[in-house]
Amino acid sequence: MATSPLKTYYGNCHCAAFKFSVKTPEIKNAKSCNCSICSKKGYLWIYLEKEVVEIERGEGSLTDYQFGNKVGSHKFCPVCGTPVMATMHSDGAMAINVRTFRDFDVWALDPRPNPAPPFDGAALSPPYVPAKFSGPDIRTEAEKKELELYTGGCHCGAVTVAVKSKPIPETYICEDDCSICIRNANMLIYPLTSSVAMHGTEHLQGYRFGVRESEHKFCRICGVPIGIVRLELSEEQKKEKMKDWSPEQLPAKLAELEDDMQRITINIRILDGVDLRNVKTDRPIESSRPPPYVVN
Repeated sequence: MATSPLKTYYGNCHCAAFKFSVKTPEIKNAKSCNCSICSKKGYLWIYLEKEVVEIERGEGSLTDYQFGNKVGSHKFCPVCGTPVMATMHSDGAMAINVRTFRDFDVWALDPRPNPAPPFDGAALSPPYVPAKFSGPDIRTEAEKKELELYTGGCHCGAVTVAVKSKPIPETYICEDDCSICIRNANMLIYPLTSSVAMHGTEHLQGYRFGVRESEHKFCRICGVPIGIVRLELSEEQKKEKMKDWSPEQLPAKLAELEDDMQRITINIRILDGVDLRNVKTDRPIESSRPPPYVVN
């Protein structure tokens, strides 16, 4: 029986502190799982023997996270938060998150169910019990008639959030292909900062890159991506933006910028009770926007 030719795939966390390559037949689909950690991180897995995985930079630099029966370790970059892989303690077998591969179109994967339904990790024991948001309902009495209260958090429970919002299926959700959102499997909403309460912020790690107008937040214990915070622009940054605006555009663009500064970006993967299979996302092509993402 003929064997499939091998292809080399190159991967890295977003900051490139960790780089690796794998040799495997062409990847046409990847496995998904509905367990608590896979849902929060949006993993897309391929399973490989450790012998075909070559670490090119940063061996030993990834943070380990274990939970439940602790049969394996989930590994993420402590600098940028990229969920990279998992290793099994019994035999050292590796599960690689294909979202970390360079020049790899995750959205072009075979849309058929891989070729079986997603692995039902949620049914495994012990059952995952998410940490509860301990604060009060942040909605006013009037808002309770119109807005839902969503709570959730990272996987380990160090960070919890509450978001008041119209029902998530009715909300604009962005799932773009920029270099970091594709790695983090971000599914993003944009509530006002005043519509979000967050506990455990001392456990958040921030990561900035590119034009450094925002900071990506993730839990430094379990690595779950929480959201994105807009940073106050310097006068130089404002001038740089404004030079591309015509006088006619200026009032609307300034109003848009001011509105952006009043908002926080939340990854809906961290919210409890949201059926991610039944939400509609917008998939804008952001990977071609400058500055280009370059891995050194």
